[in-house]
Amino acid sequence: MKIENVSASQVRSAFQKFQDGYTARDVARLDEFMKLFVQDDSIEMIGVGASKRSANEWFEGSARIREIVESDWLYWGDVQFDVEGARITVRGEAAWLSTTGTVTQTKAFDTAIEFHLNDMKAIFDRADLSADQKLMEATHYGIRRMYERSKGIGHSWPFTFTAVLLKEGNEWHIHTIHWSMPVD
Repeated sequence: MKIENVSASQVRSAFQKFQDGYTARDVARLDEFMKLFVQDDSIEMIGVGASKRSANEWFEGSARIREIVESDWLYWGDVQFDVEGARITVRGEAAWLSTTGTVTQTKAFDTAIEFHLNDMKAIFDRADLSADQKLMEATHYGIRRMYERSKGIGHSWPFTFTAVLLKEGNEWHIHTIHWSMPVD
């Protein structure tokens, strides 16, 4: 049995606090949750739909990450990370981890319809896409949401998760997060 070093244990503890926030989904405590992140605008959260920096689901800076976390808590399902099984590597003041998890569909999916329609409208409003591209992107997005809804409450999807943390003083703070889901 391998005994975890103190730094890796501290990183795992910081990651557990991240899990605790996603478990509680208490929007009233979102500002407190955001203290888990490095406090500058270099931070990033790359979501499952990201394919281009500063575009859909690639969030940069505290304000944008706060927005997506709030959206996750309000509209996404129950998120469960394998905190204990996370592989953690520490090198000096930097650490990175990788793990798996699941998101389980809840009633929050039902309240997300307006949110998804607004996302589709935003696709149609993009000036950088041709009419064909807008139709294709919006249709793909809509079909994906319908597919998710068709699975019903209680259905779980697997994901992988990686994060980079930086040590500031005696505490570890999240700098970069990347969520991904297998293609189905």
